[in-house]
Amino acid sequence: MIEEVGSVVELRGKNLAVVLCQKSSFCENCAAEGVCHVGDDNSSKLIEVHNHLAAAVGNRVKIATSTRSFLQSSFLLYIVPLIFLVTGAVVGQYLAEVFGDGFDSNILSAFMGTGFMAASFFLLRFSSRGLRKEAYMPRIIEVLDEDISS
Repeated sequence: MIEEVGSVVELRGKNLAVVLCQKSSFCENCAAEGVCHVGDDNSSKLIEVHNHLAAAVGNRVKIATSTRSFLQSSFLLYIVPLIFLVTGAVVGQYLAEVFGDGFDSNILSAFMGTGFMAASFFLLRFSSRGLRKEAYMPRIIEVLDEDISS
C-alpha cells in the first residue's frame, strides 16, 4: 500500500475530498495523473480522494492507494504504449520488405511505430472512460488530528 499524509482543503460531495500533500520523490514515478495535480509552488500536490471517514476541511489525514491499482495504471500508461510502439515498428519493417525498394525500411518503421504509439494513447484515453474512476482513486484511511490550524 502506498501512503501519504496531507490536509483536507476541499470537500466535493459526501464522499470526495481534495487533500493537499507535499510532493515526494515517489511522485516522479507516479501514474495517477488523472487525480493528482501539482500545485503552483511545484512542491505540493492536490489529490482527489475517497472520504468515507467524513474528514472535514482542515483535518490532517493519511491517504493510501493499493499497490495493485498503482501497478495497473502504470502498466496502462507505460507498458501498453511501448508494446504498440514495438508492434508498429515491426509492422513498418515488414511492410517495407513486402513493398520492396520504394520504401526505406527504417523510416517506415519509425513512422509506423510512432503512429501506433500515438494510436495507443487515443485508444487508452477513450477506453478509460468506461473505467470507474473511483476504483483507482486513493482513499482516506485515517484522520490524524482534528485541525491543522490549532
